[in-house]
Amino acid sequence: MRLIRLLKKDLAQEMTTWIDEGIISKEQAEDICTHYGIDFNDQSSPFYGYSVLVTLAYLFLGLAVITLISANWEEIPRFLRMSGLIAITLGVHIWGLKNYHSGNRNAAVAWFFLGSIFYGASLMLIAQIYHIGEHFPDGIFWWALGVLPLALLLNSTLLMILTFALGFIWFFVESSLNFYPTLFPLFLLALLLQLIRGKQSYTLFIGLIMGVVFWAEYTLAWYLNDTPGFYFGSEHLLFAIGLFLPLHGFAKWLVIRKNNSLIDYGTVLGVWTLRFGIVLFFVLSFEGPWRALLKSDWRMPGLIMGLALFFSIIGVVFSYAARQQIISTVFFGVVYLVSLAALFWVGDENDSLVFQFIGNIILLAMGIWLIIQGIKANLSHYFFLGVVTILLTGLLRYIDFVGDYMGATVLFTVFAAILLFAARYWKSQHVKSGGGK
Repeated sequence: MRLIRLLKKDLAQEMTTWIDEGIISKEQAEDICTHYGIDFNDQSSPFYGYSVLVTLAYLFLGLAVITLISANWEEIPRFLRMSGLIAITLGVHIWGLKNYHSGNRNAAVAWFFLGSIFYGASLMLIAQIYHIGEHFPDGIFWWALGVLPLALLLNSTLLMILTFALGFIWFFVESSLNFYPTLFPLFLLALLLQLIRGKQSYTLFIGLIMGVVFWAEYTLAWYLNDTPGFYFGSEHLLFAIGLFLPLHGFAKWLVIRKNNSLIDYGTVLGVWTLRFGIVLFFVLSFEGPWRALLKSDWRMPGLIMGLALFFSIIGVVFSYAARQQIISTVFFGVVYLVSLAALFWVGDENDSLVFQFIGNIILLAMGIWLIIQGIKANLSHYFFLGVVTILLTGLLRYIDFVGDYMGATVLFTVFAAILLFAARYWKSQHVKSGGGK
């Protein structure tokens, strides 16, 4: 997975300079852009910053109007309050509709965005006037649900981001009050539909992945806990670790699709699952987290083990379908399952140092694997990420020795040997391929 896919819009703009300097022809630039699924002749991208500034301006304009109304709220008669809120909300939406029918879609979306802000404020303030309902998360839910049809009808990324942001806020507020957000999957489905039929958006894609993960975690909390609420215990950490396997496998499957948007989404997902996985193993390279896990009072180890097996199988299936890194996926799946079995039924608090040592070996193996994959596929991102992983592991172990001084000396010597071998091998491969010394 090449990070150039994540910077392809910048690449298209950079190639304009290359054409002016005679480095490449316009036809070559167009061919390169076509390969990455972008239109070299599309001049809309330079206006992205303009669109962001206009959107933020409308946001602050809406907040200014709401603040002004709130400051004089008590002095305004009740009927005038309600009629004024309805009038301003309808007026902004009608003006947005007028712009849409005039063919000015960007201005229409901006006005609808402002109208959505007024719509939410009107919901809250009218509910306050007439003392409607005591469960205030309902107001956030109806706000999000009211913006959703506009986002889908206009196929607008901006309005869908607002919808999903409100849905996320409702999810956390509802769960914090010990209620289960039953309708949250509705927003996930809407987000998925927008990704399928709308423009490419990394923000919406990452939002969808995060939404699925948080909803799954809360569903597990609801099932495990005897009382309502977002109970977050050791099982959730192990559950989250397991989610990396199918997500990373799914990323590899997306990358081999023929659709450029799916390839880009797979690149984003693969890069971030890999990074989060490495960060997680850095945390587990210390004894404290293992000691806490081994002291945990497991509620349903059988359920977690079953889910872990399911995640491992899904990850392997995706890797097999993608024909990529099948052995490494199977390896990490087996390590995950064996580690869970040991935590649940074999180890105790006194074994924390053993688990820490094994965690460091796995971290070291990940660094070596990344270096090898980087060399084999000529991916500098993998290569240098593997090098950084090994160097940071050595630095952390210098601060927090695994065993005695002799053990640390051996560990550092192994790190040095690995890095020297990787450097020599990288050099030999580049000399063979004509990359120079």
